[in-house]
Amino acid sequence: MASTPLVSIIIPTFNSAKTLPRAILSVLAQRALSWELIVIDDGSTDNTYNAIQQHRLRLGERMQYHRQPQSGSSVARNTGIARASGEYIAFLDADDEFVPSKLLRQLELFCRRPELGLVFSDFSCIDVSGKLHRSAFNELVEEEGPVRMEEIAPRQYVCDRRLVDRMVVSYVISPITAMVRRSVLGSEIRFPPGQQYSEEWLFFLDVASRCRVGYVGEPLSIQHQTQGSLSLTSPKRNTRQQVQAMQRILERYPDAASDARRKLQGKLAHCFRQMAFDHFKSGEYRSARSAFWKALRHHADWSTALHLAQATWAARAQKPTDESNQVPVTQAG
Repeated sequence: MASTPLVSIIIPTFNSAKTLPRAILSVLAQRALSWELIVIDDGSTDNTYNAIQQHRLRLGERMQYHRQPQSGSSVARNTGIARASGEYIAFLDADDEFVPSKLLRQLELFCRRPELGLVFSDFSCIDVSGKLHRSAFNELVEEEGPVRMEEIAPRQYVCDRRLVDRMVVSYVISPITAMVRRSVLGSEIRFPPGQQYSEEWLFFLDVASRCRVGYVGEPLSIQHQTQGSLSLTSPKRNTRQQVQAMQRILERYPDAASDARRKLQGKLAHCFRQMAFDHFKSGEYRSARSAFWKALRHHADWSTALHLAQATWAARAQKPTDESNQVPVTQAG
């Protein structure tokens, strides 16, 4: 490509002074030369500002640094979108990195098929043990890979509309794999504030439901898993957030394929059962009863009904004075 349109790369960061320079270096190594970098510092308390000073001096106007009170990754990414001036937007997390061909390969697909509004790719992953998984879709994802309809160039595809049904059921697109046409977002599509887990699922499902989607079948990003990540350290909290996301999807996509909605109902029931077991083990029998009942509503089975009966019996046997110590199941917004 002789010349490339401007791509705005948004990096939200919080206390990532050790890894953020690596992420920035991966942007500097891009073969597509027309980009701007937007770093949104979400209230870091480490030396993030000093750690990237040399890059700010080197890049000048090509790099924006904006600091805001800690508000979460969704708000940080939305701030970046508001400040972006590129025709396309790409997302990079502060502890991950792009491979040098990332932007160029996705722009090639956009150029070949101008009707596309979103292009994503496979990615590599380095797990907490240091093991490299070269293809996340081939090695780590339990379900089938992304739906592909038409291969228009080597390892470049245009997905059919079944991708949206697949995305209703499961989390497919990671931010570090995606490039979005800015015009598709308009003033409406943004990351959901307050949703601190599964927010990417909701965002990219909204995007994919409004445009055609392309896929590059090669790893264009590298994800670095760390011990302190929310996905590894807050399983109970993450389950509650997943429940919120799935309930929102069921409400917002009533026309999704019946099979996709049925599978999502099953996943939602599984999450409610997990929440119920956690409550039961903690002696929170009334909350366990409530969660088992919600699981049963989404997917009826004898095992859940039996656990509901056990929780009901335990709740009735529990002394009334214990009621003040009960923790109700979080309701989805």
